[in-house]
Amino acid sequence: MKLFSNKFEDFVLDMVTDIRSEAINPRRTVVVNMDTVNGFFKKGAMYSPRLEEIIPKIAQVNEYFVHSGKIFFVDKHSENSTEFNTYPPHCMDEEECSIIEELKFFSERSNAVTIEKNSTNAFFVSDFMLWLRENMAAVDNFVIVGGTTDICVLQFALSLKAYFDQLNREKDVIVIENAVQTFDSEGHDGAKMHIFAIYNMILNGVNVYSI
Repeated sequence: MKLFSNKFEDFVLDMVTDIRSEAINPRRTVVVNMDTVNGFFKKGAMYSPRLEEIIPKIAQVNEYFVHSGKIFFVDKHSENSTEFNTYPPHCMDEEECSIIEELKFFSERSNAVTIEKNSTNAFFVSDFMLWLRENMAAVDNFVIVGGTTDICVLQFALSLKAYFDQLNREKDVIVIENAVQTFDSEGHDGAKMHIFAIYNMILNGVNVYSI
């Protein structure tokens, strides 16, 4: 089987079921919105129409879990960010760092928290680690949406899952397949990298659903 053949994609997506068929307690769930900012979803060097297309699905997940807690990770960099050795400069001004308009209803509610990040892996942000220590006992399900599937989403999901395994804590790390996406560029086929990341997460114990 060729790694990224149509058969492989079908094989991966056949493992994905609708989250609405699962009995998930919304009171013990938090929705993690990864980099749902203008600089990825509307404009700028990291913007991709592939990301913009999934905005309705991201909003749908937040609405489905309207009574659940929300985390909004916001990419925010300075001119000397070492991440720019790997990726083009992005999310340095207020407009690009702003949460997209379609999610403002959720991000401005009392059950939402916004956390800035300066690297691709939000797990290592000190404000998140503080939040996790304070809220871990009250949360069983972490539902991840946003971008990008093979970078920020993948790194955060695998780090979070490994952290819970290290502590022998029974927590569900969940990714919504059709509410995450990645970009196309030279040497980076968005469709293939999306499927690679979804499969990688499934293999490592992340629960992947659709909506």
